[in-house]
Amino acid sequence: MSEQRTVSKNITQTFIVQIPNYVLGVIAGIFLTRHLGPEGKGVYTLLLTNVQLFVMFLGLNLPGSIQYFMANKKIDPAGLKGMSLLLLLIGAVIVFVTLFLIPGGGEAFLTKDYDTFYFRCYIFISFIITNLNALLTGFLQGNHQFKSVNRLSVINGTLNFILFTSLYYASHYNLIDADLGHVLILTVFVLLVNTAVLLIAFRKFVKVEWGFHFSSENLAPLLKFLIPAYISVLVNFFNYRLTILMVNYFEGAESLGYFSLALNLAQMMLMVTLAINTVLFPHFASKADWESALKDFRFALKVNIALMFAATVTLVLLAGFLIPIFYGEIFIPSVNAVKILAVGTFFSSQTQVFGHFLGARNMNWVNTIVYGVALLVLSVMGLLLIPIYGIEGASLASGVSYFVMFTIFCIFVKVKFKVELLSLFILSKTDIQRAKGIAARITKRN
Repeated sequence: MSEQRTVSKNITQTFIVQIPNYVLGVIAGIFLTRHLGPEGKGVYTLLLTNVQLFVMFLGLNLPGSIQYFMANKKIDPAGLKGMSLLLLLIGAVIVFVTLFLIPGGGEAFLTKDYDTFYFRCYIFISFIITNLNALLTGFLQGNHQFKSVNRLSVINGTLNFILFTSLYYASHYNLIDADLGHVLILTVFVLLVNTAVLLIAFRKFVKVEWGFHFSSENLAPLLKFLIPAYISVLVNFFNYRLTILMVNYFEGAESLGYFSLALNLAQMMLMVTLAINTVLFPHFASKADWESALKDFRFALKVNIALMFAATVTLVLLAGFLIPIFYGEIFIPSVNAVKILAVGTFFSSQTQVFGHFLGARNMNWVNTIVYGVALLVLSVMGLLLIPIYGIEGASLASGVSYFVMFTIFCIFVKVKFKVELLSLFILSKTDIQRAKGIAARITKRN
């Protein structure tokens, strides 16, 4: 099978797997949101965000580096595994000291009514498992084992659906008295199942000896890629998560619950972009020919634009109808935020394709500059708009920052690679024929 067909097949399979996972995730999210209510939803979102914050800071974007070096085979996998184990241990120690030994350390990550030993334990345990899972996923994706990762997505969607739907009905009919603590237990359980599945796939497909391996020869190329990539990913993390922290600070947990629902619904559209980026990052990293990589990038971007435009229009038109029906009238304040964020997410999805392409081609310095400018815009607009307009202001601030990222990326690609802007956005006859060919092969195969 040709390289082009293999990439197309992997993207399509990843996307197809995301569809039932998306449906199950939506249903699970509906019951979880109804069970927690606005304030509980807000606190749950804040806890997840703080875990992700620790993973971003202390994980050093090593999973991305693992994908890069596994794909281009410039570093021995044993060395990558040794670095992974070392960073996982160091990160766990830092989080433990921060949460349990430094006076006031936990207060920075938990709201006043939820600053307890139980919730600190959740952050610590969840950090270790989430970080480990990200590292294992990096090895599998870098080794082009997309089937294993896709299988895990299906398991996740199914588990979340079964567990959180059952929790809702058990609580609704007074069979159990479940609160946020029980939701967190189920969340950790799902993470542990992820770990078990990933470890089995790792042992089967990634041929690396067990034990600690590290070579100083690997350090220089690893750091050369890792440091700029880490900075760009860290900055971009705040582009997606700073509004959550600002809404919680200015508006409180209840408003954060409304905003987090809007954010979750808008970002569910990104399943298209996720499928594309998951497969294309190692593909671009392993490709020696710039012209061929650029051609594949332009095709992927145009397909992403077309699919995301359809998803955006659908969500904007249906948000006011769907939210009261599925989540209850109590979440009507989320409707306007969803519509604004849907438009912003359209531009956000394109920036992710740009960022993954440039990152895979070891141009993370570009990503860092673009993300840094957008973060500055987001910070200023968030401080100006959120205190006045609440979650609608937060949504608008996010949307403008995404559009700024998109604009700068377009200008850079046009100037750097001498590409006409229209060739990035509009499907040509050749692109349409290529897309039809992919669809025909999929139909024939199925």
